Amino acid sequence: MANVGIVTDSIACLPPEIIKEYDIRTIPVALNINGKPYRDGVDVEPDGFWKMFNEIKEFTTGAPALSEYTEILSKLANTSDGIVGIFVSRALSAIGETAIQAVDMMKKENPDLNIEIVDSRTAAGAQGFLVEEAAKAAREGKSIPEVVQVVKDNIPRVKFATAMETMKYLLKSGRAPKKAYMGELFQVKPIIGMITNTGEVENLGRARGWIKAQAKLLDIIADNIELSQNVKFNVHYTNSVEDGEKLKEMVLDRFKPSDVYFTPYSPVMAGHTGPVIAVSFFQQ
Repeated sequence: MANVGIVTDSIACLPPEIIKEYDIRTIPVALNINGKPYRDGVDVEPDGFWKMFNEIKEFTTGAPALSEYTEILSKLANTSDGIVGIFVSRALSAIGETAIQAVDMMKKENPDLNIEIVDSRTAAGAQGFLVEEAAKAAREGKSIPEVVQVVKDNIPRVKFATAMETMKYLLKSGRAPKKAYMGELFQVKPIIGMITNTGEVENLGRARGWIKAQAKLLDIIADNIELSQNVKFNVHYTNSVEDGEKLKEMVLDRFKPSDVYFTPYSPVMAGHTGPVIAVSFFQQ
């Protein structure tokens, strides 16, 4: 049986218990907040990020340093036959491309390394679901090509939708949909997501106020799943755990899943979006 290690980045919004159960390695994305460098989820966690949010004048993100990749990959290579890395959509970030650079550099010293990098074509909990499926396949003893195929087969089945307080942070980051709508007037909340597996953020609509935005999110989910099949959910929150909990209850009431993951957006995502509520879903 193959022993395949699984690696992702800190955008995946995986519950800590899943990371621990499957020994998933996470590479922290690089942040710069008001001129100071941070590692996402290491030097700054969600609670700490929101405490400083109103004081943020400068926020940028970037791919981790090559040393972040090589350190984690090298350690994992010592305990596995090979590695599969599943990273955020390349249309949104250079994280995956930098991972490939790190692997190429490592292979110059050790040509026998067996490492495959996969573009998830998504982000947030949708990406996390792909990572979890890869980890399950690895635990079953599947080979690297088989694990990679599991990920690729499931990419069309993972999606997420997000209701935003404002689009201004995403516009500033350059990651907004091409036809972005600024919902600054009349409490209109823009709704975006990654539904069609293009790897790009899409404009999904808008709603007036959080209550209607929550209902709109659920309608978007319903339009994109078959209720006769098993569906997994991950409800995300940012600065308001209470809003996230309300949305989680709405998901439970409407779709009757056996369980719902409940995770915060990582600082790297929250800095680009500002306050949001979101749902990732996976039709198995």
